[in-house]
Amino acid sequence: MLITVIGGGAAGLMAATVAAWNGAKVRIIERKGKLAKKLLASGNGRGNFSNLDTNETHYYSNNLPFVKKVLDIFGVVQTLSVFEELGIMVKEKGTKLFPYTEKSKDIVTNFIYELEKHKVEVVLNFQVDQIIKDNEKFLIKGQHRVFQSDKVIVATGGNSSPQYGSNGSIFPTLQDLGHSIVELRPGLVPLKVRPHIDKDVAGSKLEGNVFLIDQNGEIVSKVYTGEILFKKDDVLSGIPTLELSNYVHQYLEQNTPLFLKIVPIPQHSHRSLVDFLTKKVRLKPERPIKLLLVSIIDERLIPYFLAKIGFEDLQAPVSSLTGKAIEMLAGKLKDWNFEVVGTTSWKDSQVSLGGINTTEIGPYTLESTIVHDLFFAGEVMDVAGESGGYNLQWSWSTGYLAGNSASSE
Repeated sequence: MLITVIGGGAAGLMAATVAAWNGAKVRIIERKGKLAKKLLASGNGRGNFSNLDTNETHYYSNNLPFVKKVLDIFGVVQTLSVFEELGIMVKEKGTKLFPYTEKSKDIVTNFIYELEKHKVEVVLNFQVDQIIKDNEKFLIKGQHRVFQSDKVIVATGGNSSPQYGSNGSIFPTLQDLGHSIVELRPGLVPLKVRPHIDKDVAGSKLEGNVFLIDQNGEIVSKVYTGEILFKKDDVLSGIPTLELSNYVHQYLEQNTPLFLKIVPIPQHSHRSLVDFLTKKVRLKPERPIKLLLVSIIDERLIPYFLAKIGFEDLQAPVSSLTGKAIEMLAGKLKDWNFEVVGTTSWKDSQVSLGGINTTEIGPYTLESTIVHDLFFAGEVMDVAGESGGYNLQWSWSTGYLAGNSASSE
């Protein structure tokens, strides 16, 4: 029995390894010239491969019960068992899991050793253009070459980060086979906002609680805490922004106003902040207004922020501020709002929202319910996770189930 895994990322590596462990003859086909390019780049190369807090609430899908079933069968505990068998030492940082060296390359090295040990055939630089089911065999067609296989595991990813290999080119042939696609949208991606962000502000950061509100001021997302990075071209990035990007598409597509709200220094109430600023004014009354917020927010943000709320003379002494002005300043400081007008490109996205409709996939085997002996693993399905190791955990979970199911007689 020959199993062909299409896609040499995390899910593909897991699927191929498990199938080979089970004694199957395995082939991996990869579009790029190197295996696991996206995995190597994950978390800036540090390899945050899972999270102890993994459950379906950290995922986005039109079918969360499907996600729960998969994770209940093969979750973090089972992944750690496989990593132990691979010889990967693990460390915990909070709930996040890393290889002990914090190098994703070490994960890849151990998987590649298993592939070589079990004589898994690796075909690089091959673009799959078509998959055809011909009686009991699959024909996998690309330019100038056709591969035959008994079973196929599709682990090609979605559209995100195409520079690492996944470009969505597999979806038309999967539709030809009878599968439906939930529309793909970029996830974990920076947001385009207004009002305009001055170029002098690019590179500055603002830390606080971050969430989305609708035009009525209602919170419509989870609340995340962390750093927001101001970038050129009116773009906001940073982990909280990336997380919130997974919520925005339905509003953008319906032209419904949506706003990103940042609440800096959440540990301080409005009153304690007023008291702190009042004390600063009293201690150094000659201090220019532009220095009043130094040590509170990034210094590069101060002129931008003060201009936006109506302060024109930033050299005026703080003694010129009335109590009402200080109250207003403290209130605005804890209430930054930007209208979300779009996202940046697929190249900037870390995951794809959407993909193969999971109602057409068996949750216990990950076999297609439409095409016998066709299996799916990873991001190609309509499942995407938050940052923090959740997407790689989905790759390990689905890669294992698909590889194990495909290689079971």
